[in-house]
Amino acid sequence: MTPLSGETALTTPGSARILQISDTHLMAESGGRLVGIDTDQSLAAVCRLIAAQEGVDALLLTGDLAGDESEKAYERLCTLIEPLGIPSFWLPGNHDAIWQASHPLAHFFRRNIRLSHWDIVMLNTQQPGAVAGLLAESELLALRKAVQQAIKTDRPLLVATHHPLMPVGCAWLDEQNVRNASEALALLTALGNRAVVVSGHVHQDSVQAHRGVQCLTAPSTCVQFAPGSAQFQVDDMAPGCRLLALHENGQWEGDVLRVVDETFTVDLTSRGYA
Repeated sequence: MTPLSGETALTTPGSARILQISDTHLMAESGGRLVGIDTDQSLAAVCRLIAAQEGVDALLLTGDLAGDESEKAYERLCTLIEPLGIPSFWLPGNHDAIWQASHPLAHFFRRNIRLSHWDIVMLNTQQPGAVAGLLAESELLALRKAVQQAIKTDRPLLVATHHPLMPVGCAWLDEQNVRNASEALALLTALGNRAVVVSGHVHQDSVQAHRGVQCLTAPSTCVQFAPGSAQFQVDDMAPGCRLLALHENGQWEGDVLRVVDETFTVDLTSRGYA
């Protein structure tokens, strides 16, 4: 069962500004660490970075919100992002709990977000008991409907997932992408360059293209993974997020923002985490 449901409409300017936050990995207790980094402290630093941006219309939180499925982690996530005063929409990742529609925070898990000039569809790639991603039939159906709607209304489409749809060039991570990504990409090719996909999971900035469809990934708000690595390897780049400007004419621009007012020390000798 997917936790995603319903639609939210946001009135946005000619160029909507959407900020993607991913892989926050908050732990059961405040001060919990991942590969040496205090994930509450690093998310707080990214929130300061976001607060300094002007005119952000929505936040997309693309999974691995918690590092250990803890309820306390989700409560603290709310505490950290709510002062920003920006509507936020969440996806589960492979490290997250299996969410039910009855959960008190389930209102963050919306299926569709309708901006003034763009549509956004949120897709759940979480596969219970597995690290790799999969789009269940319900998710492919939601994507098919979103693509059909985009064609009918001539509106560009932003798709958000946790696991990427395309390889990023890290052998160990590419084994974990969406198992049936080809089905999703086949649907999106009908839109070509009027479709953009943003994903998390890989803890790094990357850009790929498939027949005009742009597929982007975002840095984590905590630990970064080294680009081009064959096996698990962390990087010493700063925590960050991705900013997208979605223009009325269907064009878009993207930028990666990284924390500059605080330094975080990662354990570069780490060989993995559960």
